[in-house]
Amino acid sequence: MNQQKELIKKSVKDVEEVIELFYQQKLEEALNKFEFVLGGMMTAIDTLFTYKTENDGFYLDETKLINTLKDAMRALEDGDMVLLADILQYDYLEYMQELLDNMK
Repeated sequence: MNQQKELIKKSVKDVEEVIELFYQQKLEEALNKFEFVLGGMMTAIDTLFTYKTENDGFYLDETKLINTLKDAMRALEDGDMVLLADILQYDYLEYMQELLDNMK
């Protein structure tokens, strides 16, 4: 498996851990970890954009990804951590997994 795919998988695993902390209502720990994990998420997204330019058949819906991140940011700003966890789980992670499945 290539390095790009491994990097994205690690980011997905880290986000899963944050989501679990939010669902367990360990808010301080979740927010601290999320602050760290955000960097990995951005690196994973940059990696996907790079992968897309290098692989003609790879489809990346930038609008979907951007809108998901905007929704997550709105939930965070509103202090709705359950909604944030849901967006990360059901929109972000599911799409990231779909993208991983489509990578060579």
